[in-house]
Amino acid sequence: MSERKDIQGDDKLPEPGQSKLPLSPDEIERHGILPGFEGHYTAPPAASTADPLDRPQLRPDPPGLLRPPAPPGGSKADLKIAPGILKKAAGQADDIYDAFYKPAASLEEPALAAVRALEGFESARAVRLAHRQWERQAGTVTAWLAHISESLRSSDGTYTKTDVAVGQTAGQVRVRSALEGY
Repeated sequence: MSERKDIQGDDKLPEPGQSKLPLSPDEIERHGILPGFEGHYTAPPAASTADPLDRPQLRPDPPGLLRPPAPPGGSKADLKIAPGILKKAAGQADDIYDAFYKPAASLEEPALAAVRALEGFESARAVRLAHRQWERQAGTVTAWLAHISESLRSSDGTYTKTDVAVGQTAGQVRVRSALEGY
């Protein structure tokens, strides 16, 4: 009887703590995290640009190590983002969130009905556990979608402000004429 309290018909997914989002599977694979250690790493806040798995070096560079000079004019690949692209992508992430959340949360009633129908069988417990796991995973997916959307909006705002500031600064530069002073 007390196990029935585990599943409640509220049409809401659990929300993992926003500051403790798990890393995505591609991040886990990219950094070669050993199985069983995935839970020790979490995503940085949405406004952060830090890689969650970049670790500071344990010791300074060895003496005598020469670094190659930076290419003239900055990096070889200049990043150019059209205005509003990041905001549009954030809106698309919101659309995915909206399309996923309600159907994912709507499995509550069918799961409860199955548990009631299978009362007294081991299958009832299995359905309950499967539903609980589904809610956890669906909650993580929705939290990631919200995190991605927030990160894109934050990046768009930062990019736009930087672009405007650079434009204003460049506008203050006065081109001198070769005839000036004659």
